[in-house]
Amino acid sequence: MKLLCSFLLVSTIWVSAATAQSADLPPVFRLGQNEEGYEVAKQEYQQTLLEVSNYDTQDAFNHWMSMMQELEKHADKLDIDLKGVKIWLHAFWNADGSIDHLGYLLRPDSRNVDELELAAVLKTFMKKYSFPVTSGKKFSHYTGANFPIYSEKVDN
Repeated sequence: MKLLCSFLLVSTIWVSAATAQSADLPPVFRLGQNEEGYEVAKQEYQQTLLEVSNYDTQDAFNHWMSMMQELEKHADKLDIDLKGVKIWLHAFWNADGSIDHLGYLLRPDSRNVDELELAAVLKTFMKKYSFPVTSGKKFSHYTGANFPIYSEKVDN
């Protein structure tokens, strides 16, 4: 019984610490920073966009590209030019489709851009945008994005 109580106590402390670390992860962060919080978030948001899209790669792709088009429109409204920007993005969504965290990293072949402006665009975007897909649990997606977005949906 003592062993079980000790295990439960240690487990509770560990879960509390993990939750606290995730809470320390800012809404928008540069990939490679906040590593502890990032690792915790990857565990909390294990379900992928592909899973949420019922393993339909075209559906998942269309949802992602639609979000990138909306991000580009948002930047345009703020008079921030994303043309030539190439980034890695890791999006973390709540079950309701709201964006909880966005991790980004400019790729080496990207046009130079003020990272504070880029982070501001991402932060204001995530407050306004809600992903059109929901799930029973949190989910995430990690991929690259190139601006401008030229992708168009083609029905076959």
